[in-house]
Amino acid sequence: MNSTRRMFLQMSAGAAALGMMRSPAFAQSDRFIVNMFGGRWENDWRQHVMPRFAEQTGKPFDLDIGLGMSWISNFRAAGVDNPPFPAVMLNEKYTAMIRNDGYFEELTPEKVPNMADLIEPAILKGKTAVTGMLAPLVLAYRTDLVKSPPKGWADLWDERFKGQLGLYKITNSAATMMALWAGEHFGSGRDDIETAIAKFKELAPFPQIGYSAQLTPLLTQGQIAVAPIDVGEVKSMQEQGVPIDFVVPEEGMMVFDHSFSVFKNHPDKKLGEDYVNFVLSPETQLWMAENWLIAPTNKTVELPEELQKWPLQADVVSKAIRFDWDETLAIIPDLNDLWERTI
Repeated sequence: MNSTRRMFLQMSAGAAALGMMRSPAFAQSDRFIVNMFGGRWENDWRQHVMPRFAEQTGKPFDLDIGLGMSWISNFRAAGVDNPPFPAVMLNEKYTAMIRNDGYFEELTPEKVPNMADLIEPAILKGKTAVTGMLAPLVLAYRTDLVKSPPKGWADLWDERFKGQLGLYKITNSAATMMALWAGEHFGSGRDDIETAIAKFKELAPFPQIGYSAQLTPLLTQGQIAVAPIDVGEVKSMQEQGVPIDFVVPEEGMMVFDHSFSVFKNHPDKKLGEDYVNFVLSPETQLWMAENWLIAPTNKTVELPEELQKWPLQADVVSKAIRFDWDETLAIIPDLNDLWERTI
């Protein structure tokens, strides 16, 4: 076991008692509350990550478990002057929804020292967010069902994969990114939603899945043979003995970009800055790489040899296809409507 990881886990175990409560209450100020996804994300963050931060700060913690749109609704209901917790983790798609509404403070290396070591794409618009969790989106395929693997996104339209594909629902940011890519690749630009939808109609019928963990059973059971999916799911399937591999698309991989922001009007704003700095630290970034295959955005992280086969290196993720979510949000209503009516 890597010595950094061993020290991290030892410190986590020693501090676990600081964060055992499960139901967050926004009105309480004696505990540090942060948000997180459910499932293994919640369990790992609660058991292995947050206890270390609690030990550093001496303040117990709790998690608010949910998804992007529910958090956005809560923030809007609370208002700019009354945010429910000091810092927040959101998919960049959702951060963009309130980026310009005055919720977030501008982040700098003076406030968040580990920002100085980030790859350039991890510092997001207006410095109101930084990428703390970056999940590479690749093309996975069943090695026993696919004789000639795809090389890139455009290969999904090859006749040999007809009827073997699984894709995300358009409400998932991965499907949105793929639709924008298709509009640019096959049409006049990323806002060419008519061309994008027409191209995806060519692929029908295909199962439309809400999130990655729902794609995994279809690949595991052989109901589909090819699908875009984050590399963490590929690793899990390989560990279970599923004959599956992946390619980094030749046009460039896409990424699930989870950004961290600090609410400028929260009384514990400094604690929020410390939390974001903790997430960006080499120790936390390495832990996420080893346990979740999250690509480090802190370029000082040295990946161990066993992780070199995965597309987690700074030079790889820096070249990923990226999207302007402020501009994309203006397209999404028409894109979603046309997708639902057509496919």
